[in-house]
Amino acid sequence: MKKSVRMIPFVLLVLLVVFVKPIPTAACSCMAPPPADIALSQATAVFSGKAIEVKKSKLDNGKTIHFKVGEIWKGLDSATVSVFTGNDSASCGIDFAVGKEYLVYAHTLDWNGKTILSTTLCDRTAEIANAANDLALIGEGQIPEQTPTSQNNLYYLYAGILVIIGGVVGLFIWKRLKKR
Repeated sequence: MKKSVRMIPFVLLVLLVVFVKPIPTAACSCMAPPPADIALSQATAVFSGKAIEVKKSKLDNGKTIHFKVGEIWKGLDSATVSVFTGNDSASCGIDFAVGKEYLVYAHTLDWNGKTILSTTLCDRTAEIANAANDLALIGEGQIPEQTPTSQNNLYYLYAGILVIIGGVVGLFIWKRLKKR
């Protein structure tokens, strides 16, 4: 009887090990990327740009890189863009450095009903300094149009300042006239 009581913890431990599901993990594993011209046709967006900010993403295990776009080959129409990648090479993420220029091959990623651009180590994304062969194969890109909204924003800022100054001057004149 005492022997069977001592076996209960051991049996419970074995059952626990057998029936508890392991935590799923993923490691980055890629096939060799296609040549640059084929990668261009398969990508959603291809551009060169300077990384201006790297932020921990709201998405699981990743980061968002904000780029100032230099040239566009496909899929963009703005001078800035944000791209998601994994946190590290184990999750196929690219270690982007602020201030460096990259040739980025990006694909769409659906995340909770939102479509974002994403790139991984499995794509041909690389620093511009290491992408000479790709650039020779895909040719020249287009320079993005600078959005006129930045000039419009300055217009609204100046107009707002003038309205405030006019209101203060008007209030000052009104108070002086009221005292008389």
